[in-house]
Amino acid sequence: MTAKKSFSIIVKVVFCLFSLYFLGDAFNRWDGYSFYMRFWEFLPELSLAFILWTALASLIAVSLCLMAYVAFKVIPQSLIPVRLEQLTFMLLFIPVAIVIFLVTKMFLSDVSISDLIGLSPAVIVAAGGLVAVVFFWFGRTFAEKILYELDSRITPLVWLFVVLLAGAAAVHVFNSKSSEHYSAPEKGAHFVELGKKRPNIILVILDALTAKDMQLYGYHLDTTPFISQWGKDAAVFRRAYASSNWTPPGTMSIMTGQRPWTHRVWHSVIHHPVRRYEESLPKVLRDNGYNVYGFVQNAFASPEVLGMKEAFMKSDRFDTFSVVKEGDNWWFQDLSKYFDDRLIVKQWIFGNNPLAQLMRSFHDRHNDTHTTIKPPDLVYDSFLEFISDKQAAGKGSKEQTHKSLSREPFFAWLHVLPPHEPYLPIEPYMGIFGDAEKFNSEKKQYSSFRFSQQYDVKRQEDVNILRKRYDEFILYSDQRFKVFLDKLSETIDTSNTIIVFSSDHGESFSDGWLAHTGPHLYESLVHIPLIIKVPGLPGSNVIDVPVEQIDIAPTVLEFAGIQIPRWMEGRSLIPFLEGRPIKPYPVFSMIFEKNRAFDPITKGTVAVRVGDYKIVYYLEDKKTLLFNTASDPDESLDLSKEKPELTDRLVKLIEEELSAKNKLTRQQISATAESPGGQ
Repeated sequence: MTAKKSFSIIVKVVFCLFSLYFLGDAFNRWDGYSFYMRFWEFLPELSLAFILWTALASLIAVSLCLMAYVAFKVIPQSLIPVRLEQLTFMLLFIPVAIVIFLVTKMFLSDVSISDLIGLSPAVIVAAGGLVAVVFFWFGRTFAEKILYELDSRITPLVWLFVVLLAGAAAVHVFNSKSSEHYSAPEKGAHFVELGKKRPNIILVILDALTAKDMQLYGYHLDTTPFISQWGKDAAVFRRAYASSNWTPPGTMSIMTGQRPWTHRVWHSVIHHPVRRYEESLPKVLRDNGYNVYGFVQNAFASPEVLGMKEAFMKSDRFDTFSVVKEGDNWWFQDLSKYFDDRLIVKQWIFGNNPLAQLMRSFHDRHNDTHTTIKPPDLVYDSFLEFISDKQAAGKGSKEQTHKSLSREPFFAWLHVLPPHEPYLPIEPYMGIFGDAEKFNSEKKQYSSFRFSQQYDVKRQEDVNILRKRYDEFILYSDQRFKVFLDKLSETIDTSNTIIVFSSDHGESFSDGWLAHTGPHLYESLVHIPLIIKVPGLPGSNVIDVPVEQIDIAPTVLEFAGIQIPRWMEGRSLIPFLEGRPIKPYPVFSMIFEKNRAFDPITKGTVAVRVGDYKIVYYLEDKKTLLFNTASDPDESLDLSKEKPELTDRLVKLIEEELSAKNKLTRQQISATAESPGGQ
């Protein structure tokens, strides 16, 4: 067999094996992406991913050919007891082993192969090598015949994949030329001049902060000493609830005043960003003369992926608010940055990919992180620096700048990632609540726990220790918030600045569920802080009435003197601050991740609170849980059988509301998804 033929067979086999794997992986991924995007939207991502995957396969094929070339051209022939076709036959075991590894990880993505079969990785590799040697030994005599037969059989498949690759290249070129580019509206467009001085409004969101672990809300540990003091002359809503149990739907509800069954954003927005969403709080504020700024540290909440970037005059990418870890600047990481605007492709090739994960784990085997790489100061200081620069570009004195800012008031959304996992506060906070040596690094936490999943209740003691790291992270965040407010008072006129403090969702360390997301709506997951600091508000104002996350947007608009649009489902909370009566209303939380964004909602979980009672309704199996959260805050006693009439009434309320939303036909939902306000 000639060298040319040998190398040709290697290239063909590698190309076919990797293409077949990619085809199966594409179907598997599309099964998930189809929940919130159309195939024609997925096709450009699929095409570019196939091109990059083929480039990777080519790199492997070239490497194998070079190995064969070195063996026959560099090493003396007397040292090589095998013929070229035998060496080729042997080398083909490498791509076969790689694809077997990839396929195994595809079907066992959440399970360690080593743990599954009870053998160490070294033993598995050794066993695989032994099997390959055995196959080679018995097949070496027929190596040439096997290779020629293999070549004749895979050649048609090669041409099929070549055609698919050419089609992928054509789609990529076409998509590159027809990409949409939106321009932001003119600064100050649609300015509405009002007679009174309008306040600056700062919305501070601490990600994954549950009220149940805050000293201010009755927690037994001293996690929020500053916020507890700061809230003494603010409006503290004791029973504020998130619209969902994780970032995209919760943040979208904050920014739109709409519940998830209305805005229909419950998917992984970093993989499929929302299209331009016109019905948003930032857009209304900007259209009415406010300068709108966003400093968001969570990728799942950035204005860009929520379809609201055009409404912000200042909005930096989420990854600008990170500390570069030691070892992050390596060629694989640098290469992935070229695909920051193609997040599906980036995740596919450089992220959620067994080969990429293997390379990353090998590269990071000696690296660990003991403190957060996303400190809140990066957000706070960026905002303060930006405002200071505006002052420097103003008319001179601090008083004049304050006058300028009052004529052009601003709304600033500061979304910091802590105390979101991994829970890594800096010293001296790490270990302050005990068990300092346990779960005190990123590797220790991620190797010991599977976040956002069910956990074995036998591990509750370990989970309780992990919760200490979370509580320490809250304490660290509390103190950084204090520093921010001290700096803020030195930068702007805080006598005309309203601060709204809240979270996008909570965090769970009980009921067998760790962190957030999932099918449950426990109090720990949806009970969030809500504190509104209004200059001149007399004394403490504690409101012990259930309110909703969607109430934040209309409250901000009333503070700004702007009419609340009809598409907002929330209510302004200002009557509570002024002591005016307000009619009680049901408060909802919901999670719909199992539903396609274009179809009626039939799966998921909805919770509704009326007074002290909360019902949790699981749509698929019609399961209901009823709790009195005033007398049973830990939700340990299900009252659904004791109070059947109340249970039926609340279930009927959920079903009626859901039915009203589901009256939209599939065609109407599809039209919404393709409009500027859809996903």
